[in-house]
Amino acid sequence: MNTAARVSYLTEKEKQMIYEINLVRSQPQEYLNILRPYLKRAEAELEIYGPGEVRYSVETTYMQQNGKLSVYKVDTVAYHKYEEEVHAIRSLMNDLQDLQPLSVLQPDYGIYKAAKKHGEDQERHNWGLAHYGSDNSTPMERIVRFAPDMKTGNENIASRYPEATPREIVILLLIDSGIKGYGHRYNLLNPQWTHVACYAGGLHNGMYRWLQEFGEKR
Repeated sequence: MNTAARVSYLTEKEKQMIYEINLVRSQPQEYLNILRPYLKRAEAELEIYGPGEVRYSVETTYMQQNGKLSVYKVDTVAYHKYEEEVHAIRSLMNDLQDLQPLSVLQPDYGIYKAAKKHGEDQERHNWGLAHYGSDNSTPMERIVRFAPDMKTGNENIASRYPEATPREIVILLLIDSGIKGYGHRYNLLNPQWTHVACYAGGLHNGMYRWLQEFGEKR
């Protein structure tokens, strides 16, 4: 499970995040014990405050035109803060209850280079690039470029202030409150992945930044 323990190119925080990803993948039912306090707190807040303020999440879909990225469509999802948090945690716990144990992921230096490259690119652009690089590259293109033995890949991006632990970031992405389709969650729990890398971007533009990169070996 602790597959990154002896990897020299990762920081301790990055190693801890890979450990946490492997923990939830390999022991989904046991992980419910970690999530129960989150559900209890969310249910208490819903009871005290009601559904909560309306928040919005935006999902932007891009398309390539003449070698350049352009916006294809923008979906806006409205939700009530406390109501959605409870719904998302219950949904996650149901998913984990039904999930067969998945393989643990091995660290990969090429995937790490893809993560670091995009993190440094983000830093130069105030973390405003989302999943597309300043060269219009997609997560899969970057992963395959730096790790050619991978046939596909994807990434998660997380931002948090104040600084959170690797476990808290993984749980944030697993719950995925307010995100249409819970895409970060299903990236973490995708059975096709074989390899992983994480990049801790530090404090930039008022938020602590994280990248998680996943790959499937050929």
